[in-house]
Amino acid sequence: MNAPSRTFAAQRILACVAEGATSDHAVRAAAAIAERTGAQLDLLHVVPPILVGPTTFAGLSSENLSRQRAEQAQQSIAAHLSHRHADVRVAGRPLSDLLTVSVGSPARVVLDRARESACDLLVVGDSGKRKQLDLGGLARALYARAECPVWTQVEPPRAIERVLVPIDLSESSRGVLAYALSLARTMNARLHVLECFVRPELFYGAGMDVPAGPLPYTIDSLRNVEYEAFGRFVEEFDWQGVQHSAEFVDDDPARAILSAQDRFQVIVMGTHGRSALAAALLGSVTWQVLRLARTPVLTVHDKGRSFAL
Repeated sequence: MNAPSRTFAAQRILACVAEGATSDHAVRAAAAIAERTGAQLDLLHVVPPILVGPTTFAGLSSENLSRQRAEQAQQSIAAHLSHRHADVRVAGRPLSDLLTVSVGSPARVVLDRARESACDLLVVGDSGKRKQLDLGGLARALYARAECPVWTQVEPPRAIERVLVPIDLSESSRGVLAYALSLARTMNARLHVLECFVRPELFYGAGMDVPAGPLPYTIDSLRNVEYEAFGRFVEEFDWQGVQHSAEFVDDDPARAILSAQDRFQVIVMGTHGRSALAAALLGSVTWQVLRLARTPVLTVHDKGRSFAL
């Protein structure tokens, strides 16, 4: 079986930069990936427009006030990059040289910039609201609408030696695995594939009717069927010479991924899900992992799905 033609091709990376130290880990991760792959790195900070009434404030219009705020942010962030990341160079250039500050709606500006520049990878840091990830604003737009994968980095980056990719044997997960395989090959890393058997009772939530009477299957029979399908999948997949391992566990997927995360330097996941939970925009498992993971999470958008935001 040949892997789908979806590859990690980091030729243009866009990293979202915040004022202060919030995005420091994301910036360093983006720079490391750019240096490893030879990609062009752009740093972007977006200042929301300052709106004033019909009368000007101190003789300044909304446009002038917004422009002044952007200039202040440019100076502040450039100074921070020069001080905190003085040791980092990308293609011989300091990070402050790669910074652009724009005025507008952050989500719209980032998505437009990523699309116009044919960005291959978006890198974001911890907004400070990650555990309450309500998918509002920038986070919702990037995870659901970005045409390129999104890398979330909340702790100091580490050299990528092991990549974790959870799968569910769907066609979407095959594409995610192909992308993870390409990433592992680029980074000369080992790939670990994780399949979680989800017991049928986990699909029934509060208020849902559980079928009455004996079920026409046993848990063991369902587990055996999925385990055998997983074995065939691993055996037939084209690993292209990448070192890999596979694991099949009987556990809640999010719990299993979070429990295993410290053994890996990045987790690759698709923004899709098989459940009808409130987090179905990303997939309930991806949503939980994004909220709680310490290890970087690289989300790969399912191009076969679209969302009205």
